[in-house]
Amino acid sequence: MLIGEAARRAGVSRDTVRLYTRLGLVACTPRQAGSRIYADYDKDAVELIKNIKVAQSIGFSLSELVPIAAAYVAGRLDDGEQRLLLEAKLAEIEERRDKLRQMSEFLRSKLSDLPAGD
Repeated sequence: MLIGEAARRAGVSRDTVRLYTRLGLVACTPRQAGSRIYADYDKDAVELIKNIKVAQSIGFSLSELVPIAAAYVAGRLDDGEQRLLLEAKLAEIEERRDKLRQMSEFLRSKLSDLPAGD
């Protein structure tokens, strides 16, 4: 399928598909039609794009996802490896949450020391 159809099925923009392709997250096959060459995406690419968007929504950066996607596509991402990746991301998010909580408590303390505003 062409990029527009792949983007529509994945629920992303064409620019997103182009970016993922350029980063090596998603593969396409060149297809010639007349004098033009088009990128052809299969249904597996659409599913991978959806999975990338989910991974981004839980805190993975695109740079983190490049080696993960390569391992996934190559079939080298077994359940144990997935567990390790998810546990590491969870620990990172929890650490970030704790730091944000500390910053919030600090700011609340400073605000309580100030006179009430109008």
